[in-house]
Amino acid sequence: MVSIRIDGARTVGGKLVDIAIEDGLISSISPAPTERPEAEWVVNAKGDIVMPGLCNSHTHAAMNILRGVGEDMELQPWLEKRIWPMEAKLGLEHLVAGMELACLEMIRTGTTLFNDMYFREGDMVSAVSRSGMRAFLGEGFIDLFNEERMEASKRSTLDTLRMIEEIGDPMVGSALAPHAVYSVSEEGLNWCRDEANKRRAPLHIHLCETKKEVSDIREKKGCTPVEYLDGLDLLRPGTIAAHSVHLSDRDVELISKRGCTVSHLPVSNMKLSVGGNFRMGDLMGENVRVTLGTDGAASNNSLDMFQTMKFASLLAKQNYGASSIRASDVLEMATKQGYEGFGIDGGELREGAVADLIVLERKHPSLVPGYDMVSNIVYSASGDCVKHSIIGGEIVMMDRVVQREEEIIINAETAAQDLMEGK
Repeated sequence: MVSIRIDGARTVGGKLVDIAIEDGLISSISPAPTERPEAEWVVNAKGDIVMPGLCNSHTHAAMNILRGVGEDMELQPWLEKRIWPMEAKLGLEHLVAGMELACLEMIRTGTTLFNDMYFREGDMVSAVSRSGMRAFLGEGFIDLFNEERMEASKRSTLDTLRMIEEIGDPMVGSALAPHAVYSVSEEGLNWCRDEANKRRAPLHIHLCETKKEVSDIREKKGCTPVEYLDGLDLLRPGTIAAHSVHLSDRDVELISKRGCTVSHLPVSNMKLSVGGNFRMGDLMGENVRVTLGTDGAASNNSLDMFQTMKFASLLAKQNYGASSIRASDVLEMATKQGYEGFGIDGGELREGAVADLIVLERKHPSLVPGYDMVSNIVYSASGDCVKHSIIGGEIVMMDRVVQREEEIIINAETAAQDLMEGK
């Protein structure tokens, strides 16, 4: 008996198929209707669209509790005057409420895998595991070139790694997460590199987000941030470089040569006015794996990856020309490329791939008419189109119903009120 059977779904390409899921994998994809095996759960798709789930390759999920804080500000004053003072007040109850709200939002909008960097991640493993999402959690490592802070960051990182191991959920993996070259010492970066290599874990870092970051490192080290990391052997196939806006030609070449993954955050970059043009065409031309992310809800306001796909495509067209990128390229960045960046055999509708799938309502107004469904998904759809979500062969949303949704929203509202009142 298979775990889940999806009957009568249409692929993005228009084929009518039945899908069987067993042991967390897609076990068969057959033309529909066909002889159907018995299943524990049956999803009658009735012609709705089945596709791979979306990967959010860079976010700070618990910051959902800070959505709407510090609007219409440049990056540095936004951090210094609004975000950091608020973060200083965050207790575990606020972080858990924010994480649960983020997982709920991501499930509701079609994300099945997310890559997170924040604080006290180990204390939030249970919340992520409860949600059913696939995730990589990285404790934000910041030492500000202070030895005492570096030792504290090492301890908190090791605590998080231990907690993830103790939970033992195969859906929740660990990452090493040095914040950035301007906030982590060389010794701290080396330590994170060694731990990532020892554990064969992703290394997740902000990179070349602003002109100031690049100019400061040039002044101190005589090279770009990318060249600096390369000299420390931090550029590797498992490195996820978030933002990567202000890149030189040599930077693009190095990122390609070392097999790094770049996480493009178009909405956050524009909202915080980081300047520069993300070099989508150049990165694609050098066969760099480009993935998509939202950043946190405090700097984006939304974790809807459909919105991110549209912005990524339009921004590339604005900078490189209308024919420089196709909707299918962007959809692959949000699915297959994202999964490949984390070494997961998924992000595709294919037998043997992990069963991280979403079903879109075919008759949702934004998907009608269906001349070009890929175009519809990238340019007109939103997370509101997602009807069912399956992650790791488990149903996490059916008919837009997510377990504990009302409780999660009430908890988030209560925690936010508590935070604003300074209790």
